[in-house]
Amino acid sequence: MKNIAIVGGGITGLTTALALRQLGFEANVYEKAETLNEVGAGIWLQPNALQVLDWLGLGKQIRQAGTILDSVQICNAQLRPHKAMPKNKYEIVAIHRAKLQDILVQALPSKQLHFGYGFQTYSLAPDQSIHIEFDNNKTILATSLLGADGIHSRVRKQLTNISNATRYSGQTCWRGIAKFDIPTPFTGIGRECWGKGIRFGFSQISTDTVYWFAVAKATQGEKDNKKTIRQELLKKYQVFHPIINDIISNTPTMKILRHDLSDIKRLDSWHQNQICLLGDAAHATTPNMGQGAGQGIEDAYYFSHIWAKNPSNELAFPAFEAARRKKVDYVVNNSWLFGKIAHHPIGRRAMPLIMKLTPETVLKKQMEDLYTLKPLTTT
Repeated sequence: MKNIAIVGGGITGLTTALALRQLGFEANVYEKAETLNEVGAGIWLQPNALQVLDWLGLGKQIRQAGTILDSVQICNAQLRPHKAMPKNKYEIVAIHRAKLQDILVQALPSKQLHFGYGFQTYSLAPDQSIHIEFDNNKTILATSLLGADGIHSRVRKQLTNISNATRYSGQTCWRGIAKFDIPTPFTGIGRECWGKGIRFGFSQISTDTVYWFAVAKATQGEKDNKKTIRQELLKKYQVFHPIINDIISNTPTMKILRHDLSDIKRLDSWHQNQICLLGDAAHATTPNMGQGAGQGIEDAYYFSHIWAKNPSNELAFPAFEAARRKKVDYVVNNSWLFGKIAHHPIGRRAMPLIMKLTPETVLKKQMEDLYTLKPLTTT
């Protein structure tokens, strides 16, 4: 009997367990946190991710817990879009990460989710079973190990023997949730506004709540003074549209989060023996295309279907990687490039012109390639 262990109880790990369950396979998720905490800020779930969540039967619940966006626009600092975007035929849902995670957790039987399991190491037994060690001397045996433990994956570090696979973008990102009744003209659209070397994005995620993010160049590892960070951000974005300062002003200082933006260098392989990496552990990307969580959710869909057709490590793991490499490389590379353009003086000035001159047919083709899932069957 197959015993699949998933290390990491984030979006990718939970969705993978649910996807496998949908197709008749039980996987146990091991999460290092002791309890489910309110984590992160907001997230824009794009159509490819929503298709998977709809397949899992969670789409309606997720839409009700978030806000449906008609489109996402790239704007100047005064919120004038660089290109008039028609109403999107694809849905995008803006939702608090904690709400999304809670929906995923509630959908998974509690017996399959184990808190307080911080991964330490694994070893292969002579019978090819995997001995997995966690914090506090907890151990389990598994026949397959899926590493879904994020950009700083411990599973990846042991699998690849690469001590540090991350690549810093030169940019840092602040995120927050503001209690703010956003005026009607600003509802229903996600916006990313470009200023001189800085960016600010926001959208409504519930009736009286706004998710926002702010990006600027920074030295890696800088820390904020929690007492002054809100005032510093207000000053940094004071030349932007007044609503942006309103949003920052209505964000509790202690709720402003900061993370440096990094991805990981392209790995030679995501799998070896009975171990395979998923999501950010395999192909972490910068958030400039809004596809970080989306690609992890896609991994869950493809992996579960390929596993259902070939329920063995020797066949499923390489087939999964072959199915995902092209799209993942496209997302990671273009997201990195987009971030560099946004903060380069020439790129910042050229982007509005490029957007205006790009034919609608080209934009639609790009969106279809990004948002479409190739149909897979288990027959």
